[in-house]
Amino acid sequence: MNHRTLSATLLYGFLALVPVCHARAQDALLPNRKLTPGKIVERDKDRGGVTIKMEQKVFARYRLPWSRRAEFKIDHLIPVELGGADTINNLWPQSVRTRPYGANRKELLTEILLERVARKQITLEQAQDQIRRDWIDAFIDHVGMVYLK
Repeated sequence: MNHRTLSATLLYGFLALVPVCHARAQDALLPNRKLTPGKIVERDKDRGGVTIKMEQKVFARYRLPWSRRAEFKIDHLIPVELGGADTINNLWPQSVRTRPYGANRKELLTEILLERVARKQITLEQAQDQIRRDWIDAFIDHVGMVYLK
């Protein structure tokens, strides 16, 4: 195999893997829909706060060792400010190291959605659904694409 053929083979091999790597990387930024479908407050017990026991259960559901707790923020998929419940099916371990779509970006999205709901540009239900479906897509729709620097 000559140098040119080897280079072409490596390039095509790399390009074939790019969509797979991107999909896996983005999947890691989003909660598992089966484990964290999102839940809105329906009754008083849905607002009890998040306990250490709940956090440990979330880690166990996501098969993460508790020893890695410092690497994650226990996040509400549907934020409390948008009517999200303090229940296991609304919680997920969000990496604090992930960039560019980490916890601080999700908090910014929450602020923007709250503002849009207050201005009656979208309904509360629309804001909840957008975050539930894919908070990164919602961020891109409302704020724009973020790139690593």
